[in-house]
Amino acid sequence: MLAHLDHRPATVMANILTVSEVERLPRPLRVDQLQSLFRHLPSPYDLIAEWALATGMRRKELCGLQLHQVPDVAHLDIDEDPLIEVPLTVTKGDRPRTVYPPLRLIDRTHWYAGERRAALVKHRRRTRAGYRLSSALFLNSNGPSVESEVFRRVRRGLQSAELTGSGHWLRHTFAMTMLVRLQKQAATTPDLNPLKIVRGPLGHASIQSTAIYLRCVELHADTLAESLAYLRWLVPHGRA
Repeated sequence: MLAHLDHRPATVMANILTVSEVERLPRPLRVDQLQSLFRHLPSPYDLIAEWALATGMRRKELCGLQLHQVPDVAHLDIDEDPLIEVPLTVTKGDRPRTVYPPLRLIDRTHWYAGERRAALVKHRRRTRAGYRLSSALFLNSNGPSVESEVFRRVRRGLQSAELTGSGHWLRHTFAMTMLVRLQKQAATTPDLNPLKIVRGPLGHASIQSTAIYLRCVELHADTLAESLAYLRWLVPHGRA
């Protein structure tokens, strides 16, 4: 009798057969897409993309790398030390984290620092009065670091490679290929937890953020098998 006094919104009954919105999951880059992207990235953005692909680092973290953080690897053997520990000082949320770039990538980074970066610094000192040397690892031709340019350059590279998306795809590809590699190891090492290990280098605050890649691995098994084979040039003998 007093129903007309109830100002609460009406209850809506949902049909359980209603098709929900399709969840948008990250997907890995195929081998041909990776190759095309790298061909369209100038230095040092090609090297930055390699770091993103090999370590899963975010753009902020890559731009925050300092020259002194590149470890000396002249005394190391690639068969004994395929991956090199690099503690990060700039991370999302300022949470301490360590990444493990391949030795071959560190070698290429030393070459960049000793050749291209050194030549750029020399040019700036000669042409700019009062130039102050930057401690950033990656430098561009117009400013002290690549942070102001990297998003635009990578986006342009993706467009030239006829890809839609962002540089974050490299991080997704790293996460999924690493998960596949660890899942294969877990088949013979029961105590190994692939999800927890992948969470570390990705720097996820919650393991739920990492767990989304489990579904992605199932959806893109064929692509990941090819990507994993392609990435073995970074990590010899398939080591993880």
